[in-house]
Amino acid sequence: MNTEDLYKIKNKIHKLVKEIGSYQLKNLGRHDLEIDSKSSAVDLVTEVDKESEKRIIKFIQAHFPDHGILGEESGRSITNKESDYLWIIDPVDGTTNYAHGYPLFSIAIGLQYKEETLFGSVYLPYMDDYFWAIQGEGAYLNNQSIQVSSYKSLDTSIIATGFPYNKKTTEDNNLNYFAKIMPNVGGIRRSGSACIDLVFVASGRTEGYFEMYLNQWDFVPGQLIIREAGGVCMSKPLRDRYAVVAGNPYIIDELIQALREVSDRDYPLGKTE
Repeated sequence: MNTEDLYKIKNKIHKLVKEIGSYQLKNLGRHDLEIDSKSSAVDLVTEVDKESEKRIIKFIQAHFPDHGILGEESGRSITNKESDYLWIIDPVDGTTNYAHGYPLFSIAIGLQYKEETLFGSVYLPYMDDYFWAIQGEGAYLNNQSIQVSSYKSLDTSIIATGFPYNKKTTEDNNLNYFAKIMPNVGGIRRSGSACIDLVFVASGRTEGYFEMYLNQWDFVPGQLIIREAGGVCMSKPLRDRYAVVAGNPYIIDELIQALREVSDRDYPLGKTE
């Protein structure tokens, strides 16, 4: 698959997510929205999550029938498990927001070849913002090139973070790290969507991000977008999930050092991770 192919994919995915985003917006705030729980009462999935993922999978299977798929709701596809190509999809990142009618949510889609991300996209339906990147081609918001910010100090930076749905029971609840970072930054933000947090770093709206207990669909598309925008985004396997830290190249070391002061066991601690 060459660069020209990836640009064609970018255009097709943009059309797809705009169509799915329109469907999601039509159902946003519905009082009769079907909402189920997965592993716990606060681990939510809606009928819109399921239908959106079905539409994305149908598109992939129609255009790339020999590719593998990893989706939040359906897991790893039974077919094409040995394919070198893998689509990683999150049909509604920010399901709790969506279920409450809160308009911060996103559709994330990434494509990997032999575990290397070639394409990543994050679409915010409510804002009609389409963030995307192709490996080696830079990062974009719609048709405008984006770059990380140039803030050089943690104490003047806006840092985003998040907490897992099972924060009452998991040791990976991020609370000790949050308590350390919060007093030492210019501002703290919690959007409820890891994908949104990552692309906001990429576009310079925030300077950094850290979060634990993530799955691949939560960060893989946004990770490429940050890197192509000139930033740093590291991930580290943490038990059965991942810990992720990201930032512009000026504050990333200071952010890592602050996390290290809590513990050196959980978050990535080097720019090559």
